[in-house]
Amino acid sequence: MELSELIRRGQRLAGDFVRDEYGILFVRDRVAFADWATLACVFLEEHYPQHSQTKRFELYIKNGVATVDGAHAMIGILAALDALKPQKRAVAYEEVLGRILNGFHACARQMQRRYDGRATLEVNDEYDVQDLLHALLRLHFDDVRSEEWTPSYAGGNNRMDFLLKSEEIAIEIKMTRKGLRDKEVGEQLIVDIAKYQSHPQCKVLYCFVYDPEGMIRNPRGLERDLEKLDSKFPVRVFIRPE
Repeated sequence: MELSELIRRGQRLAGDFVRDEYGILFVRDRVAFADWATLACVFLEEHYPQHSQTKRFELYIKNGVATVDGAHAMIGILAALDALKPQKRAVAYEEVLGRILNGFHACARQMQRRYDGRATLEVNDEYDVQDLLHALLRLHFDDVRSEEWTPSYAGGNNRMDFLLKSEEIAIEIKMTRKGLRDKEVGEQLIVDIAKYQSHPQCKVLYCFVYDPEGMIRNPRGLERDLEKLDSKFPVRVFIRPE
């Protein structure tokens, strides 16, 4: 639940009140108000754990008096914090993606070592690489788009393998095989790099070449050549395992 929805719910509860014999206004549905206060407190402790306003909110809950004035004060605390618009901690994507791509081969091998020979994912082609990499990406990134359309290039539309939406990172995947070695991989990635440059949501391109059989003769040289193609468009190339 968003903070704005908690504010609206609190306002609805505070708007329905009763007056006691001393003229003090109380929220009519005190059970619903207590549930709301608890839910709001959990939200604040998660998003603003050390904030002074969170401690103030908790004091109102401890008092346990559902007056309209108290309710409006609690709603005011939520409104003040909502104005801050907290941002989620940004993922250090260079480090995270580097660890994922560098460790992909070890992960793929580990999956073959299941207890009692149980079924697992065998990485035999690019689709298998995509499936396993997709699962690994979802551990660290909230919005992973697969097979996103790219703008028209060279007379046709293409799909990218993955787009990390919030980070504006595209990921292109290749897996070497007979007929897809140094020359062919390099040629395909040159075309890919050119088409991704025109994608409005791609600021960085990661190219992952899975080469379990060691078919690329000079992987570090090919990485350097591809990364230097365009100084204005950041490209990172990982040919793994090393």
